[in-house]
Amino acid sequence: MTSDSNKDSLAERMARMLVRPIVGILLRSGLPFSRFAEICRSVYVEVAANEFGLDGRRTNNSRIALLTGLSRTRVKQELDQLASGPEDANTQPIDQVRPASRILMAWHTDPDFLDASGQPLQLPLEKGSPSFKDLYEKYSGKVVPITAMLKELRNVGAVTTTRHGMLRVLVRSYTPQQSDPGATKRVCMAVRDLAETGSWNLYRDEDQRARFERFATNQLVPVSAVKDFTDFLNEEGQAFLERADNWLIEKETSDPTEDVARMGVGVYQIAPFKTPGSGNKK
Repeated sequence: MTSDSNKDSLAERMARMLVRPIVGILLRSGLPFSRFAEICRSVYVEVAANEFGLDGRRTNNSRIALLTGLSRTRVKQELDQLASGPEDANTQPIDQVRPASRILMAWHTDPDFLDASGQPLQLPLEKGSPSFKDLYEKYSGKVVPITAMLKELRNVGAVTTTRHGMLRVLVRSYTPQQSDPGATKRVCMAVRDLAETGSWNLYRDEDQRARFERFATNQLVPVSAVKDFTDFLNEEGQAFLERADNWLIEKETSDPTEDVARMGVGVYQIAPFKTPGSGNKK
């Protein structure tokens, strides 16, 4: 077997590994293969054009055709379509996951919002102390209005209103509705961010600093420990993310002369694979 065939085989295995979970998301989102193939073709051309130029110059059409295996005519067509400017996910409004999660976690852990037995208090919306407004002011970061935050927490079944008009928390963690397009977009952004970090570390220049990328895994953990590990991550992972979020907030600038960029860190759980939505049915 030649080195080229070995390389192709490795690339194909990599493609299957990367694409498999993505295809599951896309199928559940109703994207047919024909449209996915068109998008892949467009992205191949876009990446080849932007990231494979020589001597700091943009890649020319002939080199894009050579890299992608597409004809120069097709390359030109794709570049013309890209010239209209595809939507960049980084320009989307800040999502609600982190502030919603912080609010629910704090409602279960902050002594200011717990009763004498350590259980979450029922809170009035605004009048009285402590109130949901107090909780929102302390933990939301005010990235979305308080009314929108409360509506979302009600929609996902995390908070309910008692017959006396008090707000009662029902769960400790925030899980967006499966049908929520915003939730799907957030998952895609997380996958993209992880892949971009891995790509940077694989192909960076020697004088460029590696980005943080670590895993903690073990092959000999009993399956029965999944729930305990999930609970552990919900507490410890959330605590770490809150510290990271506070650090980032402290570094925010309102100076219009400063160059700014999106920065952050992601934490996700590794567990035995089950088809999503299958439950325990056999």
